[in-house]
Amino acid sequence: MGHETAKKPPPPARAYSYIRLSSKRQANHDDRTRYRDGFRRQVEMREDYLRENPHLTLDDTLKLHDIGVSGYTGANAARGGPGKLAAFQKAVDDGLVPKGSYLLMESLDRFTRTQVTTAQMMLLALVNAGIIVVSLTDRMVYRNEPDDQASQANFMFSVMTLMRGHEESRMKSIRLQKTWEEKRRTIGTRKLTKRVPGWLNLVDDKFIENPKRVDVVRRIMGWLADGHGRDRIAEFLNKDPDPDTHCWGKGHQWHGGTVQKVTDNRALIGEFQPHKLAFEEVNGVRVSRRVPVGEPVLDYYPRVIDEELWARARAVADKRRMGKAPNAGGRQGTVISNLFGMVATCADCGRLMNYRDRGPRSTPVLRCSGERSGNCTNTYRIPYDDNQNAILSWLVTLDLSGGSKGEAARLDDLLRTKVAMRAELKERGSAIVRKFREFMEYADEPLREIAAEQARLDREIVDISATLTALKATNALDERVEAVGELIRLTRNRAAATTEPEIKAADEESFMGRTRMRQIIRDTFTAMRCHPDGRIEIDTIDGGRHLFRDGYWWNEEYKGWIPWAGAMFGMGYRATRAELRRRGEWLAKAEAAHPPMYWQDVERAKRTGSG
Repeated sequence: MGHETAKKPPPPARAYSYIRLSSKRQANHDDRTRYRDGFRRQVEMREDYLRENPHLTLDDTLKLHDIGVSGYTGANAARGGPGKLAAFQKAVDDGLVPKGSYLLMESLDRFTRTQVTTAQMMLLALVNAGIIVVSLTDRMVYRNEPDDQASQANFMFSVMTLMRGHEESRMKSIRLQKTWEEKRRTIGTRKLTKRVPGWLNLVDDKFIENPKRVDVVRRIMGWLADGHGRDRIAEFLNKDPDPDTHCWGKGHQWHGGTVQKVTDNRALIGEFQPHKLAFEEVNGVRVSRRVPVGEPVLDYYPRVIDEELWARARAVADKRRMGKAPNAGGRQGTVISNLFGMVATCADCGRLMNYRDRGPRSTPVLRCSGERSGNCTNTYRIPYDDNQNAILSWLVTLDLSGGSKGEAARLDDLLRTKVAMRAELKERGSAIVRKFREFMEYADEPLREIAAEQARLDREIVDISATLTALKATNALDERVEAVGELIRLTRNRAAATTEPEIKAADEESFMGRTRMRQIIRDTFTAMRCHPDGRIEIDTIDGGRHLFRDGYWWNEEYKGWIPWAGAMFGMGYRATRAELRRRGEWLAKAEAAHPPMYWQDVERAKRTGSG
């Protein structure tokens, strides 16, 4: 009598669940739409398989969820990358996953959609390490059993599955590319995408401005043009109690990065730059990046700021980016005592002039930092307040719209030359790469030299562009007049403040006004040299040179030293009697040297037409 041999149950083993979704939207657990049901579906298939195979125990110590990760580019399996499949492979290599363990996935196209040769190598690497891979949709099992014909047939089937998955993704990519090419071709008749800048809405294929957000954008660009850093701007916005000022989009508050996304966006002046996805191999992984396609489309969006504000703000931003702006990237204080910081230098040693104020009974001065450390003999203390007043009085009369003869044309020519030199350097670098393509170590040194030279040219181009922007600004004089007037108003408000809240509010307003004035000075001055005899020479971006001393400025038209505007109306100077006597002595000599016309005669000369 024959005996039936009982089939032995399979030995117990661990099971690991791998879930991949190419889009984060598919991870939504909303059951109302099948499109967003990918995550739940894969979990249910895994649970069904585990119930059918009770010898398997789910090990969830490794959370193998690649959500929003492409299998077509291989990003989920790139060694050293953030992909969870790569993490599982490393755990296998390190012996953390025992042989005989199962890896469960919905289908092989969740595993990878790369080219079939690469995909097969990935699958075989796991199988040869003793891992049993299960495709839950078709119940295909891939294990290392060379003598099992059924197992070998499964691997033959895997080739077709992997090839089909790759081909589907490739065709989808091609169709999507052609769709976007057609959209770009018809961009003049219909909008390319529903995604719009945060200050606009798309209604019936037309862009509509959000007035409150447009106002925020203009304030942001104005602050940047006035010299405030992006972190500081974010601080201003976050402190504003108006809910319309709060950060739009997914963020809960502004920070330097979100402010930069606004300030660097050329959509502010109406431009739209189409992009496309380009793919390249990085460490054996096919990765994508957005690259511009064609020329920018002008007037695609409604312009919300004018070209001049854009140019002034970009000039400040570019200087910060190149490390040319004083305090670039650093945190500023809450008080700006010295409007000439990082501009005023000693005429003898070239070092910065430091602001010094020893209290209410003293007179604030500028002092050579080299002299303080014993490295310079310029001991003159430049009276700060009186010279600040004289320089601001002169600044509201300075007209840069014409500039010195030919200065704008000279800078235009110089800018074109520098840009051409940069292009030539780029071509030299490309030629070196082509020549030493297979032996790049020989190209390292010449490429480093080219990179250093190109960085120097970039800084010069930023400087020249910023100078041209300020020189060509049509309303520069009006802006200076307004800024000085605002500074006077804020100074009066601060002097009149008595309560703590009033003083705090006045200080905050004063900080804003003085920051704006400081930026105007930095945009206008190319040099400010302080001499040992008290003279101050200021060079301006139009090529002019201007003289100041002890609260007076030299007027070339009238050939005389003119006091600051307040002194003309009896407001006087902040100086001791001894200091005033000293000033009177050099002023008398100066007037004796130029007797025809000095400041007291200016109005009479205008009335009579003499001189």
